[in-house]
Amino acid sequence: MPLLKVGDPAPNVTFRTADRQEVSLAGFKGKQPVVLAFYVRAFTGG
Repeated sequence: MPLLKVGDPAPNVTFRTADRQEVSLAGFKGKQPVVLAFYVRAFTGG
């Protein structure tokens, strides 16, 4: 995967929400801003 630079569009990825539903970034394109926050070991029980 090529490295992204500031301002590059994010690649389309799919995540699972806390209630196990799949959400794809493509579903938000052109609709609203998206902020992704990653937390080490959040919701993993580790």
